[in-house]
Amino acid sequence: MNLLKNYLSRAIFFIAGDALAIFTASFFSYLIINSVSEAEITFPLESTIAIVFVSLFFLGIFKMYQVSWRFTSLRELMMIVNSLALAAFVYAGVLFVSGNVTGFHLSFSVLVFLQSILYVGGFRISKRMSREVIKKPQLKKRAIIFGAGNAGDQIMRDITRHRHWNLNIIAIFDDLERLHGLSMHGVPIKGDRRRMFQFLRYSDVDELIIAIPSLPKPDLKAVIERVKQISPTLKVKVLPSFHLLSDDPVGVRNIREISIEDILGREPARINIDLIRSSLSDKTVLITGAGGSIGREIVRQCSKLSPKRIIALDIDETEVFYIIKEFENSETEVVPCVANILDKERLDALFEVEKPDVIFHAAAYKHVPMMESFPDEAIKVNVEGTKILAGLSCSHEVDRFVLVSTDKAVNPTNVMGATKRIAEEICLSYNELCITKFISVRFGNVLGSRGSVVPIFIDQIRNGGPVTITHKEVKRYFMTIPESVLLVMQAAEMGDGGEVFVLDMGEPVKILDMAEQLIRLHGLEPYKEIPIEFTGLRPGEKMFEELLQAEEGVEKTEHELIYKAICRKSIDNKELNSILRKLNETVRSADHELLRPIIKQLVPTYDFSTNGETTSENTQSSIRELANQEL
Repeated sequence: MNLLKNYLSRAIFFIAGDALAIFTASFFSYLIINSVSEAEITFPLESTIAIVFVSLFFLGIFKMYQVSWRFTSLRELMMIVNSLALAAFVYAGVLFVSGNVTGFHLSFSVLVFLQSILYVGGFRISKRMSREVIKKPQLKKRAIIFGAGNAGDQIMRDITRHRHWNLNIIAIFDDLERLHGLSMHGVPIKGDRRRMFQFLRYSDVDELIIAIPSLPKPDLKAVIERVKQISPTLKVKVLPSFHLLSDDPVGVRNIREISIEDILGREPARINIDLIRSSLSDKTVLITGAGGSIGREIVRQCSKLSPKRIIALDIDETEVFYIIKEFENSETEVVPCVANILDKERLDALFEVEKPDVIFHAAAYKHVPMMESFPDEAIKVNVEGTKILAGLSCSHEVDRFVLVSTDKAVNPTNVMGATKRIAEEICLSYNELCITKFISVRFGNVLGSRGSVVPIFIDQIRNGGPVTITHKEVKRYFMTIPESVLLVMQAAEMGDGGEVFVLDMGEPVKILDMAEQLIRLHGLEPYKEIPIEFTGLRPGEKMFEELLQAEEGVEKTEHELIYKAICRKSIDNKELNSILRKLNETVRSADHELLRPIIKQLVPTYDFSTNGETTSENTQSSIRELANQEL
C-alpha cells in the first residue's frame, strides 16, 4: 500500500512539473513568434492544452513517471526527446487532418518541441545537478587517488554522486605520463608516484585510494612502504585485484583498507573458470566443513558456476545459519545441513535424498598444537570421518570426491598432519574400489583464515603488543583464500582419480617479516612502539613446511601452479583397514600414549620425537626443478 502511495505521489509530482515545463515552453514560444510577427497574435490556449496532454501521454507511455530523478541519465534524456518528438508529430498530424495548418501553428509547435526538451529535461535533471554540483557538500576527508584509469574514473563518479562517502578528492596521480596535466571530473592529475610522495610530504591528506587493481604486488608493496615512511598514520585503501575478473561496476563500496594479503599474496593465478563451470554445472555439490574459511569460500565460488544445488554441511549450526543468510537471495539453491561427519546413518540418509555428484571434503581439525593435546579427536574427524564419507561416496556412486589436504601431511611432526596423510591414503585405497574419482589437493596456509597468525597479530597490535612469534626463522607458505579454493577446484577438475595434487605456493614467507609489515600497516614502528617477542616452537610445530615427501617426485600439469605428486600407496587395503581398526579401538580405550606409534605404522615418515627444528632439502622452491627433472 505504501509502495503504491509513493508511486502515485511521485507520478503526480512529475506530471505537474512536466505540464508546467511544457506550458512555460508554449508561453515563451508565443512571445518569440509574437515579437517578430507584424500582426497581433493571441496566445493559443487550446493548442497549448492539446500539446501538454499529448506530451504527457507519450511521456507516460515511455514510463518516465517510474524513474527516480536522482538517477536521471543520458538514457532518460533520450527517452524524453523521443516522447516529445512523437507528441510533436502527432500534434502536427492532427493539424493536417483538421485543415488548421498555418505558418504560425507549425512554427509554434516546432518551438514548443525544442523548448520542451530543454525545460522538461532541465526539470528532470535538476535534483541530480543540485546534489552533484550546486549543493556539493563540505566533505571532511581530504583524499587523493593513485590511478587515473577506468577504475579511478568510476570511483570518482561514485564519489561525485554520493555525498555520504564523505570524501573530497583534492588530487589524482598516475604513472602514465600522457595523462599528466589533464583533469578527471574537475580534479587535476598532478603527476606520477614520485610527485604523489612529494605531495604527501607537504599537503594535508587524510586518505590515499590506490585505484589500480592490476598494479603488481611488488609495486604495491613499495608504494605502501614509501607512503608509510612519509605519513605513518595516513589511511591507505586499495581496490582489490579480483575486480579485474568481475563485471560489477566499481565504486567506493569496493575499496577497502590495505591488508597483509595485498602485499604478501602473489599475482592472481590464471584460472580457467569455464572449465571448472563445465564440471559443476547442473551438479549437486556437497561441501563438508562449509562453515570454515575454506569451506565457505568453496560455497561462494561454486554458487557462481551454475550448480543444481549446494549442500552446505557443518557441525556448527551458527556457521550454517550465516551461510544461509549470505546466500538467501542467491540464484543458486544452498541447502543447509547441520550434521556430524562421524554420524554414518545421518550421512547415508543425506546421500540417499540429495544424491550428491561432487563432494569437497574440507571438514577437519586443523589446529596443530590443539590436536597434539587431543590426538583422539584428530583421528576421529580427520581419519574416521574421511573413511565414512569415502565409503558412502562409493556406495552411492558419487562422481568425484575431493579431499582438501595440507602441506603438514608431508613428513609430519604433528598429529594433525599425520592424520591428513592417512586421509590421503584412505582416498587412494577407495579409488581402486569403485567408480568414484578420489582426488587430494595439498596446499599451505591461507591468509586471513580462522586461527591463522594474521588475525592474532592484528589483535596483539591493537592491544599495544607484544606481537608473539614462536621463532625468528620460522617460514610458512601463504596463499589467499579465493586463490587457493579456485586452484583446488581446478585441480579437482583435472584429476582422473587417485591423484595427489600439489599447489605451487610461491616462495615461503618469514613470519617475522609478516609481523613487521603488519605493524607498519597500522602506522606503528616495530620494536619501538610495538615489541616483538619469541616464545619458542610449540608442540608439533615445524620451522619449515614441505609440500612433497622425500621419496616423491612431481609431474607438471597443464596448469603452471598445479603439480601432481608421484604418490605410491605405502600400504595395501587389507593392512590399511586392519591398522585403522586398531587405531579406532585405541581411541575408544582412551590410552592416548599408544596412538602415535600406531599412526607411525600408517605414516612411516611421521616423526613425533622432534619439535620441528629439523629442516628439509625438499622445499617448495624445488618443485619446479623436480618437475623439470621428471621431463
